[in-house]
Amino acid sequence: MEKDTRRRIQKIKGGSYIITLPPDWIRRNNLDAKSEVFVIEKDGEIIIKPTKNYSDKKSINLDSNDIDTVKYLINVYYMQGIVEILVESKSTISAEIKNELKNLQLYLPGLYVESESFNYIKFRVQDNLTINLIDEMKNFSQKLLTLLEDLEKIVNNPNKEMALDLRNRADDLYKPYNLLIRKIALISQKEEQFLLKGISTRDLILYAIAMRDMGRMLSHIKTASTIITECNESVEELSKLTTIIITMFKEALEVFFDQKLENIKDIREKMRQINKITNNILCKELGKELVRIGSYCIALMDDGVHMSVKL
Repeated sequence: MEKDTRRRIQKIKGGSYIITLPPDWIRRNNLDAKSEVFVIEKDGEIIIKPTKNYSDKKSINLDSNDIDTVKYLINVYYMQGIVEILVESKSTISAEIKNELKNLQLYLPGLYVESESFNYIKFRVQDNLTINLIDEMKNFSQKLLTLLEDLEKIVNNPNKEMALDLRNRADDLYKPYNLLIRKIALISQKEEQFLLKGISTRDLILYAIAMRDMGRMLSHIKTASTIITECNESVEELSKLTTIIITMFKEALEVFFDQKLENIKDIREKMRQINKITNNILCKELGKELVRIGSYCIALMDDGVHMSVKL
């Protein structure tokens, strides 16, 4: 039988209103009559959340993990909101390994070395909790669009120097990407520290999915830029492909940010065109990368359609 979760609002002196809290919830969270809680207004709802000490420290044993695994874990811990990351070993950590770990500061905004010795290095993350999530996502998407437009320029004028520049700028874009993923993770876990009254938990999930889709698109743009100058392919066909993808991405952004659902039919038709054209091009690896970029335009469109559906 479904439990009735309704509570009746009561008015008290001074014009304030109160509701009772379920005793089982009080007991499960070790609260009593004098405990403090957070009261968070979010998208027309009130969330009551116990105060808590967050477990925002992680340690990594370098003796039982290879350097690639350690770097991977630091990336994951960073993006999930961890504040302090300790990498330690029973023996001296080589200068080469330390330098590899310190290079992560180039890609993870706010990450810095707090302290180190012969056998450990401790990272800390300095967060700026002021945030306008939607504006930052729009800014990221426009930079991604610029990469796509520059990919088209390389198609029309194959140039290794331009391709290298595009790859480097794609690498640079991982920095704001990582920061946005971290901010979304922090918002979802520490609602009390962010004044985001208009963003529901459901929308926050869709923002995270959209960022993941744009992050994967970024990866395929970077790969395409490494292949494109090696392909002996008709410029006309490749130019047509990249032009279609750019239009798809612009329309998908309108669906996601503005819920412009009239774009759906055109985006889907353009994906069919991409598949048809790539079946006939000689450079199959590049064709696969362009199809994948197009597929993430479709994914971003899907995110926007889901965003538009409200109960």
